[in-house]
Amino acid sequence: MAKSPDQEGFAEGQAKYQAAPELPQRWTLKVAPDGRFVIPAAARAAMDLDENGTVTAVLRDGALTLVSPHAVLRQIQALVKEHREKHGLTGSVVDELIAERREAAARGD
Repeated sequence: MAKSPDQEGFAEGQAKYQAAPELPQRWTLKVAPDGRFVIPAAARAAMDLDENGTVTAVLRDGALTLVSPHAVLRQIQALVKEHREKHGLTGSVVDELIAERREAAARGD
């Protein structure tokens, strides 16, 4: 007897568990008449902002996103890692650069 799609994953050894995606943290911020608002301490900590930190504000489709320099750095690092893995590159980028410079020096470049 064939299993219906809603019965799949319930037999022994067929469990198909997927973790729920992480829900975004949300805060309600009051905007003062002069346009100022306070970023809650928990949000500043999650953004790696110190007391004198700066953020980049991105407005897209009516949504304002605040991004810390540390968050941008992590995003860039993830993109570079993904690109290197996609192209089969492994090892240290620094070691590769040093090796290339030594080869160029040996050639007299």
